[in-house]
Amino acid sequence: MIRNALAALALSLALAAPAVAAPVIIAPVDASRNDPQLAGMLRVLVAAAEARDFSPFEKVLSPQAVANYGGDEGVEGFKRGYHIEDPNSPFWDAFAEAVKLGGVFLQDDLYTTPYTSGDLPESADPYLTLVAIGPKTLLYGAPSDSAPVVADVTHQLLEQADIEAEDLARTPEGWVRVKADAGEGYVKQAEVRSPLDYRAVFQKTGEGWKLIAFVAGD
Repeated sequence: MIRNALAALALSLALAAPAVAAPVIIAPVDASRNDPQLAGMLRVLVAAAEARDFSPFEKVLSPQAVANYGGDEGVEGFKRGYHIEDPNSPFWDAFAEAVKLGGVFLQDDLYTTPYTSGDLPESADPYLTLVAIGPKTLLYGAPSDSAPVVADVTHQLLEQADIEAEDLARTPEGWVRVKADAGEGYVKQAEVRSPLDYRAVFQKTGEGWKLIAFVAGD
C-alpha cells in the first residue's frame, strides 16, 4: 500500500515538473544539391572567388543585385562597393566561405547561403543570435581551451551575452560569451556565425539562377 502511494506521489511530481526546453538545433545543410543548375553555378562562382576572377559573377549578377545598403547595385555597384579591383577585397573570401557552408531554399525559386541566414525561430533576435557552425562546438566556463567544459553546443542556436563595448573588451580575441540552454559561457569565435554576417541570395528567373544580393548587416 505504501509502495503504491509512493509511486503515485512520484508520478504526480513528475507530471507537475516543468518541461525542460530542448536546445534549438540549426543543422548544416546544402539544399543546392537538389538543383543541379544551381549547384553547378555555385561551384563555378566559388572557384572564381578563389581565383579572384570577377568575370563569372558578371554573367550571373542581376542588374539590381544589392551589394550593400548604401545604394551600390548591379555589376558596377559590386565593383565599386567591394573594391573588386583590389586583390585584398573582402568579397572573395567572404563569398567563398558563405557558399561552402551550404544553404537553404527560402522559396522554390529563392536560395540563400549560408544556411545560417535562413529562417530562424520567431523568438530569435537576429542581432544577438549566433549559430554554432563548428563540427563540434564546446561551451567553456572561461575563454580558454583549458577551462572546464560546460556543455557540447554543436549546431545549437545561441545568444550573444556581451553587447556593450566595455564587456566585449574584456573578452579575449577569438572568443564570444554566449547564453545557451545549458548556461552561460564562452565559445570560439570561429565556430559561430551570426545570421547577419555576409550572405548571398539567388533567385531563379527565366534566364536561370541570378545573384540578387550579397550583403552583411541589416
